[in-house]
Amino acid sequence: MVTENKLEKIKNLAKKRIKNLIVVLEDVKDKFNAGAILRTCDALGVPFVYFIFNKIEFYDPYELTSTSVGSSKWILYKIFSKDNYENPTIECIESLKKENFKIVATVVNEKAENIFEFNWPEKTALFLGNEVNGLSDYAIKNADYKVYIPMLGMVESLNVSVSAGIFIYDIILKRKIKNQVEFLDEKEQENYLKEILKKLKYNFK
Repeated sequence: MVTENKLEKIKNLAKKRIKNLIVVLEDVKDKFNAGAILRTCDALGVPFVYFIFNKIEFYDPYELTSTSVGSSKWILYKIFSKDNYENPTIECIESLKKENFKIVATVVNEKAENIFEFNWPEKTALFLGNEVNGLSDYAIKNADYKVYIPMLGMVESLNVSVSAGIFIYDIILKRKIKNQVEFLDEKEQENYLKEILKKLKYNFK
């Protein structure tokens, strides 16, 4: 049950959700990694996470409560899976581009753009890939930008959940420096609130 006090807290939460930033997880297999990413998204104000299931078994993001330390309840999802689409990645990218989002592929490739020098687009869809294979060839090929985190040690890459935290923080930090952080407008807040309360089985009018 959602009390009136809890409802006010959720309303205040909606006011702090970041506009024009969507995190997309393509075939992230480990639920602990996915849950850790959701925890980061909630902490940094990301309202929407898209899940693509191409080559891995489907799992319900709503059920990642324990691995996300409860953060999964406060994020809205869109699912692209083989059950709904012939090619989930294609459908996801096309839907984002229709909304004028720029696809930013995270890669392990020094020929890509260095995160520390990268200027994030106004509407960013941040794509993070599978723990072993990374993003699909299609996602990389159809990305508007490719970005990497330079490694100074012997390892070639970071855990996907750690990478997600670095990328998301970098986006928000650079927006704050430029005074370009935008939050959901009133209509978007209302829609977010309704969907969250629907998840919590609360009848909100």
